Amino acid sequence: MLKPMAYYRLHLLFCLLLSACTIDVSQQNSSAKAVDAQAKKWEVKLQHQSSFTDQALHEITDTDLRPGDLLFSSSLGVTSLGIRAFSTSSVSHVAVYLGGNEVAEATGAGVQIVSLKKAENHSDKLFALRVPDLTPQQAEEIKTFAYKIKDSGYNYRGIVEFIPFMVTRQICSLNPFSADFRQQCVSGLAKAQLSNISEGEKKAWFCSEFVTDAFATAGHPLTLAQSGWISPSDLMHMREGDISAFKSETQLQYVGHLKLGIYIKTSRFVGLTR
Repeated sequence: MLKPMAYYRLHLLFCLLLSACTIDVSQQNSSAKAVDAQAKKWEVKLQHQSSFTDQALHEITDTDLRPGDLLFSSSLGVTSLGIRAFSTSSVSHVAVYLGGNEVAEATGAGVQIVSLKKAENHSDKLFALRVPDLTPQQAEEIKTFAYKIKDSGYNYRGIVEFIPFMVTRQICSLNPFSADFRQQCVSGLAKAQLSNISEGEKKAWFCSEFVTDAFATAGHPLTLAQSGWISPSDLMHMREGDISAFKSETQLQYVGHLKLGIYIKTSRFVGLTR
């Protein structure tokens, strides 16, 4: 018969696998002297599945956006719900704001340039994250890349491969004490399960793959991981105060919500959010 402590440990691991909740346990950074090293406190961080990491929910308008802002969204459709279920995330799509009320995105129709209004109409929830040190020139290069591959195809093959990968990669979340282990584990599974297509051979993109390539082409990569490994959820978790599965090259800043979505509206109605 298992001892109580061993039972609880197994139960915790089982729950983490089912919930795919990434936990990071590490010592807080401190400038304390060597004699005070033992006084460092341990910090436990949970990966935030919500579209905002704390209670500071901001409502914004199109005038608050800048070219290069990442726009994350979800809808109430079956496809969106399925993606969110497999990735255990509150988002199912990501696009990039080009400025002038234009949005570049990769959908089933391929890489498209649409109006911000159209992007809002197709979403239940829509919020923005920002690369803080993106230059105007880099934002313009993102726009140039989007127009260059406009009307390219949608990477259906990548999506089909991604479904089992999203399931198996959750086992990498079970080690809460090493971010390096988790990132190496996810990268190893990606190499084994996903196709490796060089940038010059690409003729089709899915949404997060397109956004990742757009920033890399502009000389400001969001991550050094291959773009075909990255989901909308992975990009969202590269924000400040969160835990990313792949090592991020920049910490995204929360700008605010253009559209709250039914779940946030309900939470606000019952007093769970402000």
